[in-house]
Amino acid sequence: MWEPRGQRVVITGASSGIGAATALEFARLGAIVGLVARREAELGEVLAACRQHSPESAKFVADLADLDGIPALAERISTELGPIDVLVNNAGVPKRRTAATLTLADAAEVMRINYFSPVALTIAVLPSMRERGAGHVVNISSMGAHMVAFGVGAYSASKAALEMFTESMYVELAGSGVHAHVVVPGTTSSEFSTPKDGNDPPFPSDPATTASPETVAAAIVASLSDERFVTYATERDAATAAAKNADPNAFLDSMRQRLSGMRR
Repeated sequence: MWEPRGQRVVITGASSGIGAATALEFARLGAIVGLVARREAELGEVLAACRQHSPESAKFVADLADLDGIPALAERISTELGPIDVLVNNAGVPKRRTAATLTLADAAEVMRINYFSPVALTIAVLPSMRERGAGHVVNISSMGAHMVAFGVGAYSASKAALEMFTESMYVELAGSGVHAHVVVPGTTSSEFSTPKDGNDPPFPSDPATTASPETVAAAIVASLSDERFVTYATERDAATAAAKNADPNAFLDSMRQRLSGMRR
């Protein structure tokens, strides 16, 4: 069982939503939290809440789209906070755009932030973890990589790429004391699902099937005590992924028929 107290946990995208809820959950459990995001004011509010439980927690304002700046960011965090025990790569951007309207610039932007950025940060912190023989890297994926990528092909592709990178770590780091995890949230009530420039309108959401950021945060914490590669935020998400994996052709054909019916 993973013991959070005193562990240095770095969470990206920590200014709102899943990242903020995860930072607060780790702080409540006694971890020393490092919060990373672009929005300084919002990040400061989350830090204030975390410090009520974990006074040594700190914030690091950074634009993770600046890949060249990530090694220096990792060094700054390690210097100010101490060696990173857990890295939660949560920061990401949505991209709601169908293949017929997607541009190469759209695809490149989402891959830069959702894939290359967490890979760069992981590469920066991994040597220290391996040297100490301990550590966890948690990469946040999406049900878009496990269900149907309708209208979010570029976004889902970025998350699928991140999963495959994490899968390689999961196998390659066996026996090293360093662990790689994927956590898969479904639809979650956060800013992520609100209207955004450069995106098609968000999909209608059903409150009955929408998870809270706190539910996802609990799954992220739980994943650290689980030897399995992937953790789904809810049992419903796990069941949906299992249904697709059992027969991808039938699953996707059914979705195509439903979509065709909606267009008539």
